[in-house]
Amino acid sequence: AGSVEFHAKDGAVWVLALLQAQVTNQGDAWHFMVDQLARLLESMRNIETDPLAGMDAMAARLQVLARRVAELHVALAQPHGLAAFDPEPIRAADLERWSAAARQECDRTLELLALRHASLSESHAALATRIVAAVPALNARIARAATAPAAGLKTRLHGDLHLQQVLFARDDFLIIDFEGEPQRPLEERRIKHSALRDVAGMLRSLDYARHTALNQSAQGAAELDRFAPVARRWEQALRQAFLQAYGGVAVAGGLHASEAAFEQSAALLDLFELEKALYELRYELDNRPDWVGVPLAGIAALAGITH
Repeated sequence: AGSVEFHAKDGAVWVLALLQAQVTNQGDAWHFMVDQLARLLESMRNIETDPLAGMDAMAARLQVLARRVAELHVALAQPHGLAAFDPEPIRAADLERWSAAARQECDRTLELLALRHASLSESHAALATRIVAAVPALNARIARAATAPAAGLKTRLHGDLHLQQVLFARDDFLIIDFEGEPQRPLEERRIKHSALRDVAGMLRSLDYARHTALNQSAQGAAELDRFAPVARRWEQALRQAFLQAYGGVAVAGGLHASEAAFEQSAALLDLFELEKALYELRYELDNRPDWVGVPLAGIAALAGITH
């Protein structure tokens, strides 16, 4: 509806504020997904209830969101003659640079984890020790991305996409908050990147939703052990549904040359999921130590650790 701009003497224009219409909504996608999974888990207290019966409906709902995310990325990939927004091909040098950055993130995060190891709970400390021992497996994940085929496009992207950045409105979804990760410098947030970084953020958000709903629903250790496999199956089903719907729109919109090309981008998606989980672990260590188990489990899974 309007904006306030600062025009610098060198001709640069900075948007200081903007005004948008209010969107009538039923809350964000985070609370919606957590509540839906919590209800599904709580229904397991009735032995006659099939806990898997509600997953298809939730997967179908999430596929709507996946298509909206893909449509956003297709829109951002359209050429407009503006250098700051026009798409560019991903090159081998980009893969090498992104992999090097992830390796630095890994080293930095594991150093912090070692410093905080004594403050972790017994179970978290044990998992942290196994992750440190699995550094070669993490480095192998990173190396696979560096040597993957250079395909697809670099574009501007959301930059901090997760379920809380999405409004649930009239059986549909609206993506909000395009400022990127607030802890990263502005120049870094404006750099063109693979849209799979946004996809990785959404997949990591599903993992957080799983853990949140599980801890909210389970009453005691026995229920936690009983509910956990179902919650894991929920996440796996929704992850698969999201990627299937996203890939269909992304391929049709030209972000990937074919379905096979999208599937071959798995190594790059793994890289961005690892990068996001490492970022999350540093955040939790500094701000919410009780939550370190979520990114630790995510990193462990990417390292091939089962627990």
